[in-house]
This record gives sequence, C-alpha cells and structure tokens, in this order.
Amino acid sequence: MKSPYQERETSLRVLLPDELKEGKHYRVLFVLPVHEDGLFKHGDGLVEVQKANIHDKHQLICVAPAFSSKPWFADHDQNPGKLDESHLLKTVIPFLETNYPVRADRKGRLLIGFSKSGWGAMTLLLRHPDKFHKAVGWDPGIRVDMGPFDPGYDREERIRRDFGSEENFEKFRISTLLKTRGKELGDEVRLFYFSRDGSPRALGGARIHNLMVHEGIPHRYVMEAYREHRWDSGWMPEALEFLIRE
Repeated sequence: MKSPYQERETSLRVLLPDELKEGKHYRVLFVLPVHEDGLFKHGDGLVEVQKANIHDKHQLICVAPAFSSKPWFADHDQNPGKLDESHLLKTVIPFLETNYPVRADRKGRLLIGFSKSGWGAMTLLLRHPDKFHKAVGWDPGIRVDMGPFDPGYDREERIRRDFGSEENFEKFRISTLLKTRGKELGDEVRLFYFSRDGSPRALGGARIHNLMVHEGIPHRYVMEAYREHRWDSGWMPEALEFLIRE
C-alpha cells in the first residue's frame, strides 16, 4: 500500500471467511502489529487468528495493517512519515471499505494488540469511540505513561522518538484519555485490559485499572500469571472471546 502517512510502502494482510455471502457485510478484527512491516519478533497475531479459525467460525474479516516503523498508533508531530493513526483511519479503513464487504459502523470494528499495539488498541478506542466498538490490550507498553519501573528505561527519549513533543504525547497518553474521554465509552464494557505478573509493566497496569475504577469506566481487567511476551503465549483465546461476543 502507498500512503501519504508513511515513509514508504507497507503491506496489508486480509484473512477472509472461507465463503463470503453475497450481500453480507462483515465485522472487521484489526490485529495490530507490534513491529514494523515484515518483522515478527514476537510471533504473528494474524497467524494465531487463522490457527484458531476465528475468521471462519465467527464470520469475521481479519486484518493486519503494517507500518513503516515501529508503530505506537499515534501521529508524530515532527515526523510526517510516521502518522500511524492517520494511516489506519485514512488509508487502511477506506481501502477496506472500498474493496471488501466490511461493515462501516462502529460495532463492525474490533481491535486487538499487545505491548505497543496493546497501547494502540486502547488509545484508538479512547480517541475514537465512535469508530471502534471494543478493544483488548494485553501487557501494553504502559511504562511510557506511568513512568519507568525498571532500570535503563529512557522515557523522555521514547516520547521524542515515537510521539515527538510532550504536548503531542498527552493527546495519546492512556491515563489522560481515560480522564478526558473515558466516559464516552458509555455503560457497556468495551475495553479489556490484561497485565501479567512479573512484567515491568505490571505496576503501571494496576494503576491504570485503579484509574478506570476511579473514573467509573466500565472495563474488564485481569492480572494474570506470567506469560512469555508473544502473540502465541496463550492469552489470545480469552481476549478474542471478549471481542467477538455480540
């Protein structure tokens, strides 16, 4: 795909149900990547969806967008080739709606991710509750929000690299969005948030959960036993069950 919001061409992988029914429009499951295009250091989320036959069993069009650099699903305010949110909203989604029988309403769009893409799933839902229905974030990159909990984590450098200015970062900061936009999710549980014990993100995860409780935001939260930080470490079945339940 060519996109004015990325520094180079990227790929888009689409997994369809085995048989598309004429006249039917399908919900879309966005499987958000952890790394840049072509890198699968922590496994492949779309492959895990395919292994579980989610696309056919639940009649979903499952999509793995890609990005030219490590995505945080934000629009960098100093790098015009790293406008990741705009790439998804203004290039990927319109392309899908033009070329595939996908639903174009909020309830037709679901988000799943972990680590950086878990952050992305949560921020996309909070920033665009009218465009996405549900999101799951497993062990998301919460250290950049709540502060470092392990030696050697340079939060300021991460913000400069992935968001640009501190002012721009605040527009995508989960704790800020929960306070300013969280109520827009309404009374339905639309957000499922996992933390894993033993992770450097666990303390931040608990704080985000407490913040959602304080703000009165309906959500599901699990602090689970330690798992390997990968797509295929066993957390996806529970996450997918939450997302695909009508």
